[in-house]
Amino acid sequence: MRPRASIREYEVLRAVITSGSVTAAAHRLAISQPAVSRMLAQLEANVGVTLFERRGGRLRPTAEAIRLNGKLDRLFDALAYLDGTDPADPASQPLRLAAPPTLGHRFLANLMASFMKQNPGQMISLETCTSNGLVSRLVDDTIDLGFTLAELTHSAMELIPFHQTLAVCVMARDHPLARHEVITPETLHGQDHIALMRRHMVRTRLDQVFARAGVRPKTVAEVATGVSAITLARAGVGVAVICPFPLLRQHDPDLVIRPFVPEFVYRASFAVSTVRPLSKPVRAFMRHVQLAVRTTPSAVLTSGSAA
Repeated sequence: MRPRASIREYEVLRAVITSGSVTAAAHRLAISQPAVSRMLAQLEANVGVTLFERRGGRLRPTAEAIRLNGKLDRLFDALAYLDGTDPADPASQPLRLAAPPTLGHRFLANLMASFMKQNPGQMISLETCTSNGLVSRLVDDTIDLGFTLAELTHSAMELIPFHQTLAVCVMARDHPLARHEVITPETLHGQDHIALMRRHMVRTRLDQVFARAGVRPKTVAEVATGVSAITLARAGVGVAVICPFPLLRQHDPDLVIRPFVPEFVYRASFAVSTVRPLSKPVRAFMRHVQLAVRTTPSAVLTSGSAA
């Protein structure tokens, strides 16, 4: 008969799964890294299965580890009650979000407010950062859930799309191109163009569309956000090809919106860790976002439309 695993060993298992590394788990439990490694090895010997694999320099929990961790929920909930805390209390599980400024200010802030009204006492923090910054924050376990419009790839992160939209071209109402029902790369050749900064992945994708068409718009301004691009376009500085989500949802009498062809797809995605399970508040907020996207009408973009 194998020796019975200790609660401390199970604690170490949960800490490594949730933090993603032995170093972070040791810091969280206030013990040494060798102690964490030793207890993990002892737990594997006690339960008779491999709990972690090292890939790409990081520990990845096996399916057996995830299943075992799930079975431990009731044990640690009971221990929490004995310690005087309620694990079902939203305040005991703060929700840490991060997103680029446009998604954070124009989309998430309102959803945070409605979610908190439905879940009184739920603590939420929202950090704005670049899409690339989401990766390091997820790896370092400083956020629980990220949001992005970029097509990011990283072994420690998974993107889960929740909304898809097509690029549009925006311009002032009196702009000469407003007479076109559809804007193509050829239409934009030599036109004053408001572009995103080159650090944005979508800027690279759009430049490739122009290159394949053999055209070259005249870049008169580079901006960091779609909000800035719309402001300059409205003022008559030039035209901008942007993602309409979540910016263009209301009628704007000074702005004309036209479909951009060929179709240029933007996907809004959740960014989640591949080494840590999703907490109950994270899953609940993701459902809240998905429901809001399905039930909130976006700007209707048809040929000849303005918004």
